[in-house]
Amino acid sequence: MTRGGTTSRPAVTLTGAESGTRTPRVRLTILFLTVFVDLVGFGIVLPLLPFYADRFGASGLVVGMLVSVYSLAQLFMAPIWGRMSDRFGRRPILVVGLLGSAVSYLVFAYARSVPVLFASRILAGMGGATVPVAQAYIADITPPGRRAGNMGLIGAAFGLGFVFGPAIGGILAPVSLAAPGLAAAALCLTNGLLAFFLLPESLTGGEREARETLRRGVHASDLRRALASRELVRILALHFIFTVAFAAMQPTFPLFGAERFGLAERTVGYLFAFLGLVSAVMQGGLVRRLVPRLGEVRLIRMCGVPFIAGLAFIALAPGPGWLLVALALLAFGFGGTLPSVYSLISQVAPEALQGGVLGVGQSVGSAARIVGPVLAGWAFDALGIASPYFLGAGVATCALLLAFFVQQPVRPELPPGRETAVPLGP
Repeated sequence: MTRGGTTSRPAVTLTGAESGTRTPRVRLTILFLTVFVDLVGFGIVLPLLPFYADRFGASGLVVGMLVSVYSLAQLFMAPIWGRMSDRFGRRPILVVGLLGSAVSYLVFAYARSVPVLFASRILAGMGGATVPVAQAYIADITPPGRRAGNMGLIGAAFGLGFVFGPAIGGILAPVSLAAPGLAAAALCLTNGLLAFFLLPESLTGGEREARETLRRGVHASDLRRALASRELVRILALHFIFTVAFAAMQPTFPLFGAERFGLAERTVGYLFAFLGLVSAVMQGGLVRRLVPRLGEVRLIRMCGVPFIAGLAFIALAPGPGWLLVALALLAFGFGGTLPSVYSLISQVAPEALQGGVLGVGQSVGSAARIVGPVLAGWAFDALGIASPYFLGAGVATCALLLAFFVQQPVRPELPPGRETAVPLGP
């Protein structure tokens, strides 16, 4: 029998018991807080980046490249972090990434030229490439039937990071150029300490040894066969195309809002916060309830429609109020696709290659976030300020069509009354 194109091996029971008496719910809560604080720092910087670059004379294309270089660094680092976490554990890799992010925001705080901004974004991309490690942590402690809901916690952390981060950045931007970056650095440093002292390793010493034994038995050819399976390739392609469409919106939206509606930095920050809030509700709440009833594939197909509509409505919005409707549709659509895609990846990946394959998935997303912003920046300069959103809507339509060629993996049945994801909190 094969799984994800790789010959299956004897299963090893992985319970993550090294955390002592901490239950999966407690560990998920701590992991959520760890990712959330990191994303608050990220959210502080992202909406301000186009304005900072514009002050230094950057064009729309350069702004897109500034966003893309972050993802380029992730593209190379995510698989490395993923494989290292398979071998050395999830927790130490998460801590190192958080400390690297703190350094990157210090560089951003004192950047006074476009090249220094590029350096800060490269460092931030390297430090922020640990998302697949957090996803692998979730895969370690949750069964396949619950993973979409618990993967949604990562998406919810992203969403809430964009609620608080841009709002904080908008408040701090008038104080000084350095204030937002310093705040983000302080948050990441605090987050690193939080993870170091409170987040337990997801696997016991014996489980890590068993995983390492499996890893030694899995050769590079096994990973190549897993990545060559049609099932996994379709899911990764779906992830790439949807993410290109979403990433086309991010770098030019502040400039679009300023040019068409005269929106200031603070207002743009609040709009990003609204986008994050809706996304957090979708990923952290609704996905956890919808996936057990619909399955990941059907939910992706359903969410593709508001995704496309949201991007088109941004371009067609006659006034600032309509942007709220457009952003709500976009957040709802993308919020349903992202955790579902990562859940599908984790289900078709061989057990011993969870971190590595999820790292490849993160790299695919990073590649998409390289392509999307560059295309958007070029279109903004060459075709008009609304063109990136029409372009994104067209790309998302291609992703929706591809979703009809993706099959829902067969999951093992859960005991009665345990069909839903492990809830976060009481």
